[in-house]
Amino acid sequence: MKESRHPHPHVDPRQPRNGSECGTNPPVFAWKPPVGEVRARISGTHPPVYENASVDTADGYRLEVASDADFQNNLIDLSGLRDPIHLPEQALKPGGYWWRWSAGAAASEVFEFSISEDSVVLEVPDADVWLESFSGPHPRVHVRGEGLPGVRDELEARSPAELTALKAEADGILAEAHHYPEPEMLPDRDQDYAKFWAVWFPTMWGTRRFVKGAEVLGLAWLMTGNEEYGRAACKRLVSVAQWDPEGSSYLGHNDEAHMSVIWNGPVACDWVWELFSEEERAQVIEQFRRRGEITFHHMHDQGCYGINRFDSHAGREIVFLAQLAFVFHEHIPEARSWLRWLRPVLCGIWPVWAGDDGAWSEGVSYSNAYVAIMSRFASILKHGAGIDLYRRSFWKNYCRWKEWVLPPYAEWIGFGDHTERWSEGWNTNAGLVELIARETGQAVFLPYVAAFREEAAKAPPPPTERVMPTTNPTLLLAPELKAMDPPESSSEVMSAVFPHAGWAAIRSGLKKGVDDIALVFRSSRFGSFSHSHANNNDFFIHVGGRIMAMPTGYYCGYGSKHHAHWVWHTKANNCVTLSDAPQLIRSTDSQGYVESHFENADLVYFCGNADASYRLQAERCRRHVIFLKEAKCFCMVDEFVAQPGVTSSVQWNIHSWNPFEVDPDEKGFVLNRGESWLRGSFMFSQEGFVTLTEGWDPPLNLMKSAVQWHNQYHLRFTPTAYAAKRNLGVVLCPEYPGHPAAEIRRERIGEAEIASIGDVKIAVNQGEAMELEGRRTGGVAALLIGNRFYRIESSGILPAVGH
Repeated sequence: MKESRHPHPHVDPRQPRNGSECGTNPPVFAWKPPVGEVRARISGTHPPVYENASVDTADGYRLEVASDADFQNNLIDLSGLRDPIHLPEQALKPGGYWWRWSAGAAASEVFEFSISEDSVVLEVPDADVWLESFSGPHPRVHVRGEGLPGVRDELEARSPAELTALKAEADGILAEAHHYPEPEMLPDRDQDYAKFWAVWFPTMWGTRRFVKGAEVLGLAWLMTGNEEYGRAACKRLVSVAQWDPEGSSYLGHNDEAHMSVIWNGPVACDWVWELFSEEERAQVIEQFRRRGEITFHHMHDQGCYGINRFDSHAGREIVFLAQLAFVFHEHIPEARSWLRWLRPVLCGIWPVWAGDDGAWSEGVSYSNAYVAIMSRFASILKHGAGIDLYRRSFWKNYCRWKEWVLPPYAEWIGFGDHTERWSEGWNTNAGLVELIARETGQAVFLPYVAAFREEAAKAPPPPTERVMPTTNPTLLLAPELKAMDPPESSSEVMSAVFPHAGWAAIRSGLKKGVDDIALVFRSSRFGSFSHSHANNNDFFIHVGGRIMAMPTGYYCGYGSKHHAHWVWHTKANNCVTLSDAPQLIRSTDSQGYVESHFENADLVYFCGNADASYRLQAERCRRHVIFLKEAKCFCMVDEFVAQPGVTSSVQWNIHSWNPFEVDPDEKGFVLNRGESWLRGSFMFSQEGFVTLTEGWDPPLNLMKSAVQWHNQYHLRFTPTAYAAKRNLGVVLCPEYPGHPAAEIRRERIGEAEIASIGDVKIAVNQGEAMELEGRRTGGVAALLIGNRFYRIESSGILPAVGH
């Protein structure tokens, strides 16, 4: 049976990918049955029963892995697999392999992959082996009872200030009420979003804060032996145990309230276990038993997470369910089977929004939350069972991605929901990177952590409704790591590309604080849904510590009118629109890619390929990005080829917190914020016009704190004439104290739009062919830097050729 392929990692989640080299050994094997099997019938059976299934799974799946394409030498041959996922316990020898799956009479195509000597060997034993380490007396998560005195002594000696802070926070929580009433039922969000929000938002933060308080009190009890802390935690856990798991906090009705209980609740129960009365303990166990059943049913029986379930919140629930199993497995027999299913999901498939290069497709803010949650599981497993998931390349590369795309001075980021500069967010990022540095032994990231903590002291506090206990037990109990001198570098690299999730960054001074020009770019295969927007080929620019060009709109409620009809749209971002037409919105078919990355002493180059995102109007829509190192300026060339019979004009959009000054005769603009400037020039000699607007349509619905939600200004440049083919060039020159903007001279010679910047000439092709200083080319653009000639084609840049 020949199966169709789809480029989106969620539509086609097969692993290993055909022709890939696996970063981890052994790799996880995952496959997605044909479309007819996507929707599971709610049955409670294992494996799930599917409606209209085109594959007979009554006898389970068969997985074959062989060292030859004819499968004469099978190294793995398993039948009766209940789920379309398998993580071997033993590593494979380096070399080439083939694999396939089958069920009944159906069989997949054959996939090829390889294992190299450099692949990280990470063998994960069966979940039953894990539970041997998480059995016996409590506490058992993060710290075991027999080792508790040593942990107390070490913390007292190593981090007396952190211990003092823990006690102070616990004392504050101790003075609060330790009962939380069962939440209200949610109004119908489709009928009245404001009424829904008025219940949902305070319920989310109130329940989350309450159960997190129990965890902090439980940790304070462990670290001090003060039983008053522990009993207060017990009262809180017994309070939420009175809620009906199938009532107002039912996962299918209000998953945030449900997750508040299973997020910090299981670990808190583990820590105060001996302080419960028998009656209290029975109530708590029953609450977690039912919530565990509901969670497993949601993530597995209604569609297997990582195969045909990729909803964002389930990325938290997989960790919460594992924590629940570690704590309660002796009292909840089903927990053992939950953990067996979670083993390949947590140790193989995760992360589903990122790859080994570390970039998180949904943006910086959501990566903080979801990677921090996963770090709880990784640290629990490492220190409780000796299985070190931190050895996977993702973890250290995640910190590297953060260094490149999130400078400590950043005022705003974008490329996903929530990017406010709050002290809580900056400290959270510092804590997460520090934890990963300590768990991976990568002291090279500690200066970044220190810079973020310094900036956090200057940042405004979070809104009152978001204030949470700040103690991070995973970090507090992590191994100590001493700083080291960073390695010397003979040349300064100014760019990095993270191709799996489609991020790129250009930084003139990665380690120089605000003495830095930063452009961050996104064009992602993960599409425009969940917490991502229709913004492939988008960028933002910081100059001298100021955000100059930025995505617009604010996260004032998921799916609210402003969020759904402004923030999700291409018009709100620094992307091209095609006669007002956006990219595909809320679509897995809206892929983008960062391609053809190149850097040398002259320049940085990469191409954003968003052809698929504009496919209704365009056959080709690509953004070629060039950074001239000596002049410290950017040139972007947007390459557009229309679909046959579809007419469009390429519109170039840019947005900021400050208004734009425009010189229509020069076809340019100036943007100023404090002592930072950005000067733009459109390489277009024919008629065009600039449109200036401000605000948003529809406007904000102010249901959250709007302290950082400043007015925003928008500039759009539109060539007047429609064209079936257009290459539109724009030069962006930053300026801040000590770094004046480069001067630009523009001219049109034949079919070439030319910009001269010092001794650099950039030409953008407006015809079939053009000429630059005696060199003829049919490409998209060309550069002459001194005597070095570069040609830019649709497929990328061709290296310099001298005269």
